[in-house]
Amino acid sequence: MTEKVHVPTSSFAEELAAIPGGEVVNKCIQCGICTASCAVARYTDEYRPRQLIQKILLGEREEVLKSRLPWLCMTCRLCEERCQEGVSPAEVFHAVRILAAREGYVPPEFRRVMDSLLNNGWLLADSYTDFEEEEREDMGLDPDLGWNDKFLKRIKDLLPIAEGEK
Repeated sequence: MTEKVHVPTSSFAEELAAIPGGEVVNKCIQCGICTASCAVARYTDEYRPRQLIQKILLGEREEVLKSRLPWLCMTCRLCEERCQEGVSPAEVFHAVRILAAREGYVPPEFRRVMDSLLNNGWLLADSYTDFEEEEREDMGLDPDLGWNDKFLKRIKDLLPIAEGEK
């Protein structure tokens, strides 16, 4: 039996299909089960995975890449578990984020998170207080979080970020 696959209606969908994870966009039949399953969509009318995929299939490249919406996916994969066509919006949106980041379209709030991570290796550096330091000592743990420097180096080695681009 031949599997039916939706043929992309745009060159943008074809472009995303060439990025790992994006190839499943071709299978979307626009049923809306992803939006009905989405934890984020429950809390905001702004985020609708089905509509975002529809924009991809219609070729609204600039709008999708400049949008903060693909960045809101929590990758919980509830949509993927329920999709009868085998589409993973989380994977599609990951591919969108890869392409958007390559072209410099990273929403400011996500850029701040990445900058914090790249500057000190963790997101909660400002919350580390003398209290936690004393608690770590009481538990026999090293209060110096220098191990974080090793983690940060590993992250920076993995990311293709040029100096001065942080």
